Formats: sequence, C-alpha cells, structure tokens
Amino acid sequence: MKKLKKVQEHFKFKLTDNWSNECYFYIYEESTADGYSVYIATEDTSNINVNEDVHYYDSDLTNSLTEAIRALEYLDKEGQNIYIDDINSEFVEEAMEELYELVINKTMETLNKLIDKKND
Repeated sequence: MKKLKKVQEHFKFKLTDNWSNECYFYIYEESTADGYSVYIATEDTSNINVNEDVHYYDSDLTNSLTEAIRALEYLDKEGQNIYIDDINSEFVEEAMEELYELVINKTMETLNKLIDKKND
C-alpha cells in the first residue's frame, strides 16, 4: 500500500501485528464478560481508561489511530511501533487515507512556499 509507506515515512512509525510491551500505541479487540466485542485503543495496556480507551465500534478507531500517529510528530518519537491486532481493518485504511492527504497537503504547502520565496 503506497499510502501507508508514505505516511510511515513521514511520521516515522511502523504498524505491527506482533505484540510487544515496547510499542508506543495499541489497538486490539477484547471480549466483555457477557461475550460482546469491544476495542481498546491505548498507550498503556496496564492502565486502561474505560471512558477514553474502550470503544464499542471499530469505526471509532480511525480517529484514535490518526491522533496517535499525529502525536508522534509532536512528541519527537521516531521509529515507534504501533500494535494493531488486525492491520487489514477498514479503520486502518481510513486512517492512512486521512493521514496521506495531510502529508500531501503539507508537501504542497512547503513546495508553494519555496516557489514563492524563489519568485521574490
């Protein structure tokens, strides 16, 4: 997936489906006591905040993944792994699409600034 590679290059992260305690962010499915599926999106798997980290629908995970990846840029955390139990999920594709557009827009802004600077 070309867009995934571009987004990974820009934000300097890697998606993985291999669990490690060293990952920066985790997204995975869990089952409730009564057999329902919920989705966890967290930085700290040992300290789950039910109100913020637990999602009933996987469609809610697009925003969680996008925010986690964008935070990497501001936290200066290069080369981080992000664990996702199902990397082929639709929410991953949606997040990469959104972030790819952001990367392209930033690239175009930079290019336009350089052109304007050259023309001055």
